[in-house]
Amino acid sequence: MPMKQEQVSAMEQLGRKAELFGGIWPKVFESAFFVHGHICGGMPLGFRAGVWALKQLAAERELNMGKLVFVETGTGHAAGCFADGVQMATGCTFGKGLMSRTEYGKWALTVVDKESLRAARVSVRPEVIEAAFQSPFVKARREGVPPTEVPVDVSVKLVENLFAKKEEELFVAKLIERYELPRGPKPTFNIVRCAACGEVVAENKLRLKDGKPVCIPCSGYRS
Repeated sequence: MPMKQEQVSAMEQLGRKAELFGGIWPKVFESAFFVHGHICGGMPLGFRAGVWALKQLAAERELNMGKLVFVETGTGHAAGCFADGVQMATGCTFGKGLMSRTEYGKWALTVVDKESLRAARVSVRPEVIEAAFQSPFVKARREGVPPTEVPVDVSVKLVENLFAKKEEELFVAKLIERYELPRGPKPTFNIVRCAACGEVVAENKLRLKDGKPVCIPCSGYRS
């Protein structure tokens, strides 16, 4: 199903809301809408939360591998859109292995600088979430209306209201001087062909079966 032109035009215009951050932020914010696929309040809320967390650390959007984000949303509830906004704002993407979901079901995130271990946690004020859940947009979603079928003016209004508020009205921020990171596997640039299916596998994901290196699906293990 192609994107409606009215959605495209609205996304392009809403991207300019990020001009208040300066620099490339309007381009990043506009891209966030197209990556996300629809206009809603959750993604822009996560975007603003991510930008605010970076500002707490006096840090730039991550281009390499220097930061981690722990976003406290999860699956099975109306918070996934928030995580997309956080990912786009911080540059700590799932693909780079820099973002994890804690599955707490909360509208909050923590950005960690991997070198200094300084971190900033930003949570959305309860009254902001409660007001959002009383909006016509969420009412339509509860009734089963797909987000792209909610009238554009209703969706746009959510974003406009969000950008009419200051960060302190939306969020609670907390600096953490030393964040204890969980240990994870070291990334590898080594690759091996699976002895069973022949597909290329990252070396640190190999398993042994009958003494031969195989991928996880061919090994019979789940992980």
